[in-house]
Amino acid sequence: MVNRGRSGGCLTCKQRRVKCDETKPECQACHRLKLRCGGYRAKNTLKFKDQNHKFCNQDVGCRSRNIVENAVSGRLSESDVREHKVMGPLTSRLSEPDTAVSFYLSHYASMGRDMGSTRGFFELIIPSYRAEREDSVLSLAVSALASEILSLWRQDPSSFRSPRKSYSQAITRLRSAIQDPIERRKPATILAVLVLQTYENASAIYDLRRVSSTHHNGAASLLSSLNPHDMDKITRAYLQKFMLHTEVSTAIRQEKPLNSIAYSWFESKESTAVPQNPSSILDALGASVAELQARYSQFVQQGGLSMTSLGAFMKEWTADAKRVDAELLGWSENVPHHWRPVRLISGRDIDSSIPTYQSVCDVYPSCQIASIWNLWRFQRILLAKIKLSSLGVCSDNDCTGFADGHVLYDHADLVDCQQILQEMVDSVCYSIPFYLGNRNTRSNLSDFTDPMILLPSQYSLKERTRLDNNGLEPCLSKDDHRRHVIAQGPWRAMHPLSHLLTLFSEDYSEPITRVLRSGQQDWVRDQFLRVTKLLHLPSSSGNDVERSESTKSNPDGNAEYLAKGVRKGAVLMSGP
Repeated sequence: MVNRGRSGGCLTCKQRRVKCDETKPECQACHRLKLRCGGYRAKNTLKFKDQNHKFCNQDVGCRSRNIVENAVSGRLSESDVREHKVMGPLTSRLSEPDTAVSFYLSHYASMGRDMGSTRGFFELIIPSYRAEREDSVLSLAVSALASEILSLWRQDPSSFRSPRKSYSQAITRLRSAIQDPIERRKPATILAVLVLQTYENASAIYDLRRVSSTHHNGAASLLSSLNPHDMDKITRAYLQKFMLHTEVSTAIRQEKPLNSIAYSWFESKESTAVPQNPSSILDALGASVAELQARYSQFVQQGGLSMTSLGAFMKEWTADAKRVDAELLGWSENVPHHWRPVRLISGRDIDSSIPTYQSVCDVYPSCQIASIWNLWRFQRILLAKIKLSSLGVCSDNDCTGFADGHVLYDHADLVDCQQILQEMVDSVCYSIPFYLGNRNTRSNLSDFTDPMILLPSQYSLKERTRLDNNGLEPCLSKDDHRRHVIAQGPWRAMHPLSHLLTLFSEDYSEPITRVLRSGQQDWVRDQFLRVTKLLHLPSSSGNDVERSESTKSNPDGNAEYLAKGVRKGAVLMSGP
């Protein structure tokens, strides 16, 4: 909204809503508080009324400058991070608001996140970004990523499919930053590298190609090369937690053990500098899952296994898998009470236009928490899938195998694996309506205000009913909850759906598909294709040489092909 305003104060004082003495070139108030004075607008010029309340959280005020500087200089305290988990208003600079950056930081980096469920990456980005110069590597990296994200919402078909000037500028600035011994040690530089990896992740998904890990490896190298006094231990701990989560997710996706750097982070003193939350605890369990998977894969690849060696290996492996699965069950029993999903029934609690599986939808406090649950489910699916595959049976419930006295499998093992697989796949399916609602067209900016878009949430229930359902207390306003699900939901749904389709299509996954309910695989496929439409994902790869003729002519095969392409790009992304 345009108006002419009445005050001649500097832009910083206006943002702070305090009286300005209007001293030129910098006001005394800003100088006294060591704030960067935003300067003055020329008289009789138009200005824009602040409408950030439509895009940002309102209940969080503007942070003080010294706390912001603490974040970028490595002096960010735990209380700073916890208290100021969301920044607002999220503009690139007080004097130069950036629509794309504000949109991205509001909808993807702050809404639906808190230190109780995240690993600290975005919580560090926001204050660090606000403290950096406009030409800093972090500023340019965030701007490049934000511009592409907003282009997607504006339905620009070229978004993420070809490098743009802003990305090239960020890369050029990064090269000079890592040559500077001071800048190289700044948290903002490492954050910038991770932001560029996020850009690369999305670009790889839209190209349906294998993602490059150059930025991720560079960030790991920078972080590991720091001396103990180069960075505040709190900041280092949060960076390590985020990097460690990526390492665990990547190891599971690639069926490889964790590398030595990841183990060093687990054992570092800095890891105890910040409190554990359910996310970091699940990452530790995920490391055990990754190791079990890698052990099994390496053993199978040896070939020519005797019944004796197979029996001995499986006895030890199964015991370890049962222990880890019991720890995963313990995790689910100890998460915060309000994290637990609330079950809604189609036609009773939510509108029947929302596609559901078996008329069931589970809702969560946020997309972040829903995705952590799905990460947990896939860890259990992975263990059950390997064990079921190792049994060498599909549906023959009467078989029992032995090898020199070692029990390879029995009826109870088989039934237990089948039940876990079915229960976990069902639970993933029940989460999808929460992410997607009744949306079925390509995402655009009008979705945020479209009354025809229906999203199931705790707000779908009457107040009395909501309090009776596990005491779920919403941590976001109803409007912010809706906005963050519209922005993040399809991305969050993309991971579990593509993962399921990839598991279903693997050569050795027949035991899984035979466990599924009739029509369940088709339902998963349909929801994944719906996600590809919402996210403007390509319907096919530009490199059709890799595709068989049967895949090109088979819609079902095309969905599996796209899912595998997405998995190649998502190797370094958070999520299942």
